[in-house]
Amino acid sequence: MSTPLPAVDALSPDQRAIYDMLPLDLTRGLLLTRSSAAPYLALGRSFHDGRLPAPVREVVILRVGALTHAAYELHHHIPQARACGLTDDLIERVIAGDSAFDRPELDALMEFVDQLVGAVQGPPPDLTTVQTYYSLGEIAELTLLVGHYVMTALFINTLGIEPERQGNDV
Repeated sequence: MSTPLPAVDALSPDQRAIYDMLPLDLTRGLLLTRSSAAPYLALGRSFHDGRLPAPVREVVILRVGALTHAAYELHHHIPQARACGLTDDLIERVIAGDSAFDRPELDALMEFVDQLVGAVQGPPPDLTTVQTYYSLGEIAELTLLVGHYVMTALFINTLGIEPERQGNDV
């Protein structure tokens, strides 16, 4: 199912200002809500100025996108992952669900992300291993990042928001 999204030329001036912050179909979907779009986008932008280096942030988003079958997230974040130095091999392995990367900090990170996503229906994650490599502040931010992208996946998957086609007038 694909939900009809508001046409860009039909947006009110306030909605257009929000859309212009992130001119994607995700934003058009968010604009179906009364007042959630701008705060939601602000939370997403906050991770770019947070405690986590860009490669860590992007590898987490890719893993969440893979675990939640969110093609939209993968479509937008694979290029961002490449731009911050992640190799195609690493990207493919993260998306495939590999858990052993011969890098203990990455192994711990992937285990933590997998546990966090699973914690929606199961026990909370064990912090023992991830605390070896990440501070409490980073773990807090990782938790919010995973939660934000799980929520994004639920949103786009529920509304059937597809990746934008190149050259498509959104």
